[in-house]
Amino acid sequence: MEKLGRFFERLFEKHKLVRRLLVLWSVSLLTWGILKVFSDLTLVTAAVTTALATVTALLTAVLGFYQWSREHEDKQP
Repeated sequence: MEKLGRFFERLFEKHKLVRRLLVLWSVSLLTWGILKVFSDLTLVTAAVTTALATVTALLTAVLGFYQWSREHEDKQP
């Protein structure tokens, strides 16, 4: 069980897996949304525009978390 704990600690702390997966997920979601919207412009409604803005804001929040987490990590000895 101790090996598993060290594995997860190394995975999340040393390799920064969570931060990178969050950024990858949010960029993928935004890319998918933009491709769907701009592949057929007849789909653009107020609701679709709101959803696309929300996904864009999600990417902004994830990038903000990423920067905050990196700065926090750099301050630790």
